[in-house]
Amino acid sequence: MSRIFGLADANNFYASCERVFQPELRGKPTVVLSNNDGCVIARSPEAKALGIGMGDPFFKLRERPECRSVQVRSANFTMYGDMSRRVMDIIAANVPDIEIYSIDECFIDYTGVDQTVDHARTLRNTIHQWTGLMVSVGLGSTKTLAKIANRQAKAAPDGVFSLLDPDARARVLKETDVGDVWGIGRRWSRRLDRYGIATAWDLAQMDRQWTRDIMGVTGLRTVDELNGIPCLALEQVTPDKQTLCVSRSFGTTVRNRDGLASRLRHFATSAAEKLRRHGLAAGAVNVFIRGNPFRPESPQYSNSVTVGLASASSNTSDLVKAALQGLDRIYRQGIPYKKAGVLLIDIRRQAPPSLFDVSDPRREMLMRTLDALNARHGPGTLCYGHMPRPRTWYMTQRHLSRRYTTCWRELPVARA
Repeated sequence: MSRIFGLADANNFYASCERVFQPELRGKPTVVLSNNDGCVIARSPEAKALGIGMGDPFFKLRERPECRSVQVRSANFTMYGDMSRRVMDIIAANVPDIEIYSIDECFIDYTGVDQTVDHARTLRNTIHQWTGLMVSVGLGSTKTLAKIANRQAKAAPDGVFSLLDPDARARVLKETDVGDVWGIGRRWSRRLDRYGIATAWDLAQMDRQWTRDIMGVTGLRTVDELNGIPCLALEQVTPDKQTLCVSRSFGTTVRNRDGLASRLRHFATSAAEKLRRHGLAAGAVNVFIRGNPFRPESPQYSNSVTVGLASASSNTSDLVKAALQGLDRIYRQGIPYKKAGVLLIDIRRQAPPSLFDVSDPRREMLMRTLDALNARHGPGTLCYGHMPRPRTWYMTQRHLSRRYTTCWRELPVARA
């Protein structure tokens, strides 16, 4: 039986979630800002038409006359996550199998489903009717082709595009830049250009041995997938993360070591809680601090350092201690710091202690108690060190919408 893959992708997901509950935003240029309202992380089609790019700093956006009418919202990840769950639940209930690829994308196993294109159209309409969100669905005999088909589906009138037909596949691959192929990216695109490979079709026609020599096994899989040979199956289990980062841009600059230490202590605490939630441990902690590159008149400085742990740990005290040791190594006075963060690396499954490890059951009990109390009474109820309240430096979110689907007090009000 021939394999059939689909890729369902919600259109302009963050901005669309805002519009579901705020119809006054429809038809208006709308952007969603990152944590602390630093930069643009999502745009409506109208905002894209104004030339607003991903990652544009918000303070520069306000200086552009053509952007004065742009509607601004702070990232509301609580709402986005809940809307994503609803979309994924609808898809999973109507197809044989799915792989959630990101908050707004999932691969679908359509193998064995009759009238696949019609089914995808019906599924798309159901999602729109039940959630108010629009998705685009691309179909192909491999995951890579489904990815390419999804780009075409964004422009299709009914939001569905199929590359199952060989003629359609050849035509679209000849129109697709090789850099737009899943897994190729800019670096490989520039390198392939030197060999005269400019389109996805050019890459699909390359000799397999040449591809293996130049691009390795991963590149060979991409070529096979472009030729309709499935090499990538749906992943039923999400691979463990290799790194975990908690960082923030500050609403106001920080000019002293204690201010940075307070923030890094909070970041390390948050990262440790995430590790324990997933049964993971980190082997090292990378700390980074940086000034404000958008204020060239200010002294500029950025640095990072990695502090190794004696043994992989998810204990908050170990990670906080390593983060503060790293800060002391790289801190420099007189710099207006704008961003800092903690990156956990060498993440692995929490293994039981070996015969040579000196374990203290009281440390594990303390972490379990801390997690339980914070889960019951709210994040930050118990923490290491002094945690000022209110934390005016954390999560400014001046344009935050309500949590329409997850908080009783913020439910939409209907008037008859």
